[in-house]
Amino acid sequence: MNLNDKHKKYLFPIITGILISFFVEIYIIGVESRLDMPNLLALFSLKKFIVLFILSFLVFRILYDENLREKSLDFIYKYRYYLSIAVIALCVIFQIHGSSINELNIFGVNHKVLLGISRHIRSDEYIVNTLFGFSQYHNNFAYFSDIVRAAPTDMFIIYGQAVLDVAVIFRPFYIGYLFLNQAMGLSFFWVSRLLVLTLVSFEMGMLITNRNKVLSLSYTILIVLSPLVQWWFAINGLVEQLIFGQLGVLLIHFYINTEDYRKRIIYAFLMIVCIGGFLIVFYPSWQIPFAYVFVLMAIWIFLKNKNNFSYNKKDLLIIIASMAILGIIMLHILNNSLDTIKIIMNTVYPSGERFNGGGEWSVLFNYLASIFFPLTDVNVPLNVVENSVFIDFFPVPVILSLIVLIYQKTKDKLLCGLLSLYFVFLIFYFIPLPDPIISLTLRDHMKTTRLFSVVGFIGVLILIRSLASLKEVKAKKLIIIASAILSVVVVYLSTFFYHNYYHMWMIIVLVIIYAITFSSIFMAHSKKGKTVFLICVILISFTAGFLVNPIDQGTDVVLENDFINEVESIVHDNPNAKWLAGDIPINYLIVAGANTINSVNVYPDLDKWHILDPNGENEEVYNRYAHVIVDFQNSTNTTFDLLSPDAFLVNFNVNDLEKLNVSYISTKKDLELLNNENVTFEKVYQKENYKIYHVRYN
Repeated sequence: MNLNDKHKKYLFPIITGILISFFVEIYIIGVESRLDMPNLLALFSLKKFIVLFILSFLVFRILYDENLREKSLDFIYKYRYYLSIAVIALCVIFQIHGSSINELNIFGVNHKVLLGISRHIRSDEYIVNTLFGFSQYHNNFAYFSDIVRAAPTDMFIIYGQAVLDVAVIFRPFYIGYLFLNQAMGLSFFWVSRLLVLTLVSFEMGMLITNRNKVLSLSYTILIVLSPLVQWWFAINGLVEQLIFGQLGVLLIHFYINTEDYRKRIIYAFLMIVCIGGFLIVFYPSWQIPFAYVFVLMAIWIFLKNKNNFSYNKKDLLIIIASMAILGIIMLHILNNSLDTIKIIMNTVYPSGERFNGGGEWSVLFNYLASIFFPLTDVNVPLNVVENSVFIDFFPVPVILSLIVLIYQKTKDKLLCGLLSLYFVFLIFYFIPLPDPIISLTLRDHMKTTRLFSVVGFIGVLILIRSLASLKEVKAKKLIIIASAILSVVVVYLSTFFYHNYYHMWMIIVLVIIYAITFSSIFMAHSKKGKTVFLICVILISFTAGFLVNPIDQGTDVVLENDFINEVESIVHDNPNAKWLAGDIPINYLIVAGANTINSVNVYPDLDKWHILDPNGENEEVYNRYAHVIVDFQNSTNTTFDLLSPDAFLVNFNVNDLEKLNVSYISTKKDLELLNNENVTFEKVYQKENYKIYHVRYN
């Protein structure tokens, strides 16, 4: 073995492992300390560094050794499904999840997040979606629940939860809740979605790269660990749309390319799940543009394989049977949820909104700063969630695709179609169009910021597809210089839009990282170039996506404290009592089965609010998806005040509580001060500053 071989097999992995491990440890400390610079080195853990070094050395040892890399990828690819099942099982057993539920540790439960930090900004995840799921354990997973809103509430169609109903086939990742406890059900929900998205994205990568494993893995990481997916991971069905949409395209490909009718029946059944699951996400701002992409890819699959596709009467029967099953289940869902859908479609928010152009140019460069979002999530303009995107390396996908299509004269229908759709969506995003066009294309139902999310997704598809066709581009020195210049330009443009966000060290880091990444992209015609690109993708996606959500264990912070035990005891004795949650997370009480009037109203209960507002003067305030905040006083009439598009305040006059038949209130306030001849507040429990009052009417 000569010196160069030793360098490749041992010295380079050791050096890289040390550097990467040090960087990762400092970065993790930065995340966990919210970038408290003086404490970074003080918090440095030698034990974690050694563990990280061992892992890094093994990874880079494999990456630097071509034979070992191929064997490893082949092993993982061959047994990927078995390995995924094993990981899901282990994580469920040990109750591992990525929820920010630790933000609800308001009673000081002794709990430590395993890695990373919980994110306060992800309240729609840990307050709404997660706690809704826990509440279902108290009503036998009924389709309609009286616990949420203290009124019959559709638990399936909006913020859909596990229900003991055939419709749950379209929400397969919630099935774990039906037969596991809350902690294991939450783990199954998080881990199964993550791994299924990984598997499906990898298969999609294999399809669009002509089975290049390195590029497919790069595509998978850019999708699964994208800032957009990780910041939106548990809400609005983004992950489900990516899974069902990509899987639907793959199933068409598999169906066409097999003549085994047992497999075709299985593919048809899975297609039912994909179509139904995609439809009931009920979030048109993403559904519509994603549908454009996946329909385009399905057409490409059909055109590519139409001459080799053999079919007969059996296929007609399979299609008819599949559509019949899909139709029956969808009719069942509509029968249950049609009234809910009608209410939602007539809300002020979100259904009252209409969109047409007006996008911000700055979003094109959001991917650059994404690597810092997990470090500085509280300082980002607007918020990190709204600023999260797919890392598509704009404008590189466009440049690279033009090189492939024009300079290399490659005939690629998929790339042409994706590039055309990319520019159409950019027009939709930036330019207001006439009403007939936006109505015909459904542009008016696509929230502008959400539309750009799909633009980024197309950008990733274009990038990876172009790399699969890229031929050697000479003048490597010129490429390196051009990539460095391009890096400076895009970083400058990003700092121009967000000059109050960046520090000088951030700018320097960005220029270096993206100069290397851009160079690796334009030289990715070779195996070595593709490997360098993969390494860049891994590092960028780790910092931008992997550490967004914590790695946590269990649900004790919510379910195992004296306060919740007391609420459960009261609910056991008074199961039909109605509650108000004041000065406590508004969905907190529903995990104990308390019928909570002001738990998040995912759609409005107009009949309830009309009792307090008989003339409907405040309907603009409460006819919406809303977090309902409550306060109490006895000096003025009950008022409704809009706080934000998805939140309003009900300032109750305590004499009106009887109108809603309120029996219990949880609050920090001393409600005894509001006792009068009509209503008396009897404190029945106190934990720290949180009190529970029994409301008695005189």
